[in-house]
Amino acid sequence: MTAAVQLKCDLCSLDCGRHPLTRRFNAADRSFCCAGCLNVYAILLESGVIAAGQDFRETEVYRQSLKLGLISNRQEEAAPPGTEAPPDSEIREALFQVSGMWCSSCAWLIEHALHKQRGVVSADVFFASDLVKVRYCPRWLPRERIPAAIAGLGYRAAEYTGRDARDGAETRDLLLRIGVAAFLWMNVMSLSLVLYAGYFERISDSVSRLLPFVLMVLATGSVFYAAQPILRVAWFAVRNRTVRMESLLALGILAAYGYSAVAAFAHGKHFYFDTACAIVALVLAGKLAERSAKDKTARAITVLYRMMPNKARLLVDGRERFVAIEALESGAAFVVKAGERIPADGLVEEGASHVDESVLTGESAPRRKAPGDAVVCGSLNTDSVLQIRATRTGPDSTLARIIRMVETAMANRSPLEQAVDRAARIFVPCVIVLALVTFAGWLAATGNAAIALMRAITVLVIACPCALGMATPLAITTAIGAASRRGILIGSSRVLEILPKVNVVVMDKTGTVTEGDFRLLEVSGDHARLAQAAALETRSEHPLARALVRWAADEGWQLDTPRCVEVLKGTGIRGEVDGHAVWVGNRQLMAAVPEPLEQQARAWEQQGHTVAFYGCDGGALGAMAFGDRIKAGAAGLIAGLQQRGIRTLLLSGDAPATTAWVAARIGADGFIAGALPEQKISTIRGLQQKGSVVAMLGDGVNDAPSLAQADAGIALGTGADIAMQAAPIILMGSDLDAVLATLDLARQTIRAIRQNLFWAFVYNTAGISLAVAGVLNPIMAAGAMVLSSLSVIGNSLRLGRRLVR
Repeated sequence: MTAAVQLKCDLCSLDCGRHPLTRRFNAADRSFCCAGCLNVYAILLESGVIAAGQDFRETEVYRQSLKLGLISNRQEEAAPPGTEAPPDSEIREALFQVSGMWCSSCAWLIEHALHKQRGVVSADVFFASDLVKVRYCPRWLPRERIPAAIAGLGYRAAEYTGRDARDGAETRDLLLRIGVAAFLWMNVMSLSLVLYAGYFERISDSVSRLLPFVLMVLATGSVFYAAQPILRVAWFAVRNRTVRMESLLALGILAAYGYSAVAAFAHGKHFYFDTACAIVALVLAGKLAERSAKDKTARAITVLYRMMPNKARLLVDGRERFVAIEALESGAAFVVKAGERIPADGLVEEGASHVDESVLTGESAPRRKAPGDAVVCGSLNTDSVLQIRATRTGPDSTLARIIRMVETAMANRSPLEQAVDRAARIFVPCVIVLALVTFAGWLAATGNAAIALMRAITVLVIACPCALGMATPLAITTAIGAASRRGILIGSSRVLEILPKVNVVVMDKTGTVTEGDFRLLEVSGDHARLAQAAALETRSEHPLARALVRWAADEGWQLDTPRCVEVLKGTGIRGEVDGHAVWVGNRQLMAAVPEPLEQQARAWEQQGHTVAFYGCDGGALGAMAFGDRIKAGAAGLIAGLQQRGIRTLLLSGDAPATTAWVAARIGADGFIAGALPEQKISTIRGLQQKGSVVAMLGDGVNDAPSLAQADAGIALGTGADIAMQAAPIILMGSDLDAVLATLDLARQTIRAIRQNLFWAFVYNTAGISLAVAGVLNPIMAAGAMVLSSLSVIGNSLRLGRRLVR
C-alpha cells in the first residue's frame, strides 16, 4: 500500500494511487496513474518525442507543457491546431460530457484523438468540468461518430444537456404517450357519438359498417403504442409466471379492445373502443403523477450527489493542479477557494474561513474553520482560501457514506411494506377470479355478453391496487428524504416502524448529554508523578486523556514515551513510563483509595465534576477533577420525551455522585452509574425482557455495543465512527432537538402509511362492490383509480412538507 502511494506517474508526476498501471517500455518499467497517461506516453515514444530510456519529465516537451499549462489542466490555452475546412463548408459545434477522466493527460489524449478525426476543426477538453467542445464539419464527420471516437479510448461520452438525459428522455416519452392517448380518446369519443345516435335515429348502413373500423384504427394506436409500457410489464409478468398490478389493466384494456374488434368484423352493435382508450389515457396520467412524486422523494439523493465535487485542486510541489476526485489520496494537500465545495474530509492546515455544512447537518449557520479544525466533504467554503490535508477521500468520505446510507434505507423494504406486498400478490389473482365470476354471473342473469364483459372489465380496473402498492414505500421514501435534508440519516426503514413504540430512552452521559469537552480543573496529590500520567494518556483517545494531555502541553511539559500500554475498557489505562508502572483510571482500577484522596474526590463529585485517579508502582498518588458542561438542549430533550410518555434513563461509567448531579440537572427519570460496556448491554437487555421498547442515544466507542443491542440506536454524528456504524439513525448536527424530531418523524410517517392503507382498502372494497353491482362503468373506474393514487401521493408529499418545516 505504502509503495503504491509513493509511486509517481512517469508522465504527469501525480501519485499513482493504490492501483498504478505498470508497463514495460524498452526494457524499463514505467508507472502511470491512469490509462490516459499510459496511452499518451506510448504515442510520444512511438513518434520519437521521447527517446528510449529517457524520462519524459526531462524532455523539452514536458517543460513546454508545464509552461503552457497542458499538465496543470489549462490545456484549453494550447489547443491543437484544427483541421482546415473548405471556406464554403458548414461548421457546427457540439458539447459532450465525458466520464472516466483521471487527470489532464486524459484530456490531452481525447484532444489528440479527436483532432486526428477527419472533419474536426477544433477540440477543447475542459478537464475541470468534464466537458468536451468540438467544432466539426458535418459533411466530413457525422455527429454520432464523435462520442464513438471518445468511447473507443475507454471513456464514456454523452451529449451535454445540463441534466440527466436518461430521466429527461423517459419523461418526454411518457408525456408523448399521454398526449397521443388523450388525442385518440377524444376522437374516438366524438366519433362514437355517431354510433350512439344510431340507437335513436337511423344512420346509413355504410356509415354503421365503416365507422367501427375507423374507431378500431384510432384505438389501435392508443392500445399498442400509448399503452405499450403497461402491456410490456404485463407480458414480462406472464413470461415470469407472475401476476402484477399491470396485469389487471392489460386484461381490461385488451378485453375491451378485443371484444370491440370482433364485434366490428361480425357487424355487431356494441363497441367499447372508447373504454379502452379512456383506460389508457387515465392510467398513464396517473403514472405520470406517480413518477413525479417519486422524483420528488428521491431528490434528497440527487442533492447529495450534487454536493460531491468532481475535481480537487491538488498541491504538488507548491503548484496547484486539478485532478479527478478518484485520484485524491488520504494525506494529500489540496486547496479550496471561496465558493467551492470541499472534495474530501480533512484538517485545515492554512487559512481561516466560514464553512456551510447545512446540507450535511441541517444547521444553517456557517461554522468558522481555522488551522487544526476538521472539515467534511461536500460542505461549502464561503469566505477565503483554505489549504486542507485529506484524511478520508472518495468512498470513505463522510458525504459518500451518507449517500450510501440514505440509498440503502430507500432500497430496503420495511416489514410493513413486505406485508402489504404479500397482500397485493394475493389480491391480484383474487381480483381476476372475481372478474371471471362477475362475468359469468351477469351473463347468466342478462344473457348479454357485452354487459357482462363491461362489468368484468370494471372490476379489473377499479381493483388495480396502484394506491395500495404506493401507500407504504412512497411515505417511507418521503420521510427518509425529508429527514436527510434536516441532517437526520436513517439507515433502515425498519426503524421507522419501531420508533413510535419506544417507551424508554437510554442516554450516555459524556459527549451525549454533556459537551464531552473536558478541562482539568484541580489536582490533588503528588504533582511530580502527574507528568508520567500525562505521558501515559498520550496513548488514549478518551476525552479525559485528551484534557490532561492538553493541560500538560499548556504547561510546557516535555512528556516521555510510554511503553507496554494497555487500555482497560471502562476503567482506565496502564503502562510503563521512565521505568515505572503507571496507571490512570477510576476506582475500579485500584484496590484501595487513601482516605484524603477519597474525601477530596467525593467533594468534587458532589459539584458535578468527573474524577480520575493516578498512581505509580501499585499505589494511588493523586486525583484529578475534570469539568464538563451540560449541553444546552439536554433538559429540553428530557422534557420533550416525558411529554411524549417516554421514560428516560441516564447510563454512565462515571461515579455515582457525578452521574446523579447531571441526572438531577437535566431532569432524567433515573440513572445508573459506574456502568462498564457489558453492564450497559445487560441493562438494555433487561429492559427489553420486561417488555420495554428501548432507544439508545450515544456517541462513544463504548456505546457501540449498546447502540446495536437497543431496538433503535441513535448515534450523534460528532461521535466515533464505530458508534455511527452500529446505529441505524445518525444525527449529523449537534442539536439534541433532532432526537425529538426523529421520533415525531417516525410517528407521522406511520400515521401517513396507515391513512394511505386505510383509504386504499376502503377504495378497493367500495369500488369492487359497486363494480360487481353494475353501478360503475370502466371509464368511471379508471377515473376513480387515478383519484385514489392521487390521494396517496398528496398525503405522502404533505408528510414531506411537514417534516422539512
